[in-house]
Amino acid sequence: MSDKVAISPSSKALSQLPREPSRTDGQATYTKLLDWLDEFLREHDPDEISLKDLAEATNTPVASVYHFFPNPEAAASALTLRYVEIAADEIMSNQSDSKSENWQGVVFEILRRGREFNAEYPAARKLRFGSGQSAGVRHIILQSNWRLAEIIKSEFERLYKVPTQTSLRNDLVYAIVMVDALWALSIEMYGEITTEMAEEAERAVTAMLEPSFGTALPRRYDGEKLAS
Repeated sequence: MSDKVAISPSSKALSQLPREPSRTDGQATYTKLLDWLDEFLREHDPDEISLKDLAEATNTPVASVYHFFPNPEAAASALTLRYVEIAADEIMSNQSDSKSENWQGVVFEILRRGREFNAEYPAARKLRFGSGQSAGVRHIILQSNWRLAEIIKSEFERLYKVPTQTSLRNDLVYAIVMVDALWALSIEMYGEITTEMAEEAERAVTAMLEPSFGTALPRRYDGEKLAS
């Protein structure tokens, strides 16, 4: 199975994506709208978003709101895009400084950061793990999984001597989806990602990736270049 680069949105998902601004003044308005949505979702669910309320609360012309967000689902998708960027930065930042002597330690560190991220940003948690997830939000999250898998794959290859496998990124995507499922179950049952469920996710990911990585990988030391 070859790596996938992109996932084409369905017609429904496409209709629920935002129109991102191209001009500076539009960007300022867009940011203001997303800031309000972020605060709103701390106390409400995505299916409670009202574009008219968004316009009124931010003192923005209704026409401008509808220009960016043709429907409430597009507004949720826009905020999801923002959080995808934040997550990629916060979960993976400084990961290259990892001193883990085994690949499992890198995985556990990424999962720890992901758990902390979702505890810190309730709006992001609702968008990613909410039961009423829209087609647009789901498309963005699935697309972001491939991007995150590529980042993790590159990081593993920088830190360790990883066997060459065309399915490696696919395996990482499957692991991300599995973790999401376990974390979503924990949030549904307990309102948070519990320590027990976090540990279950660690065990599951380790078991899933061992066929690709083995139980241990040789460390790639400073100055050692990747094979061309």
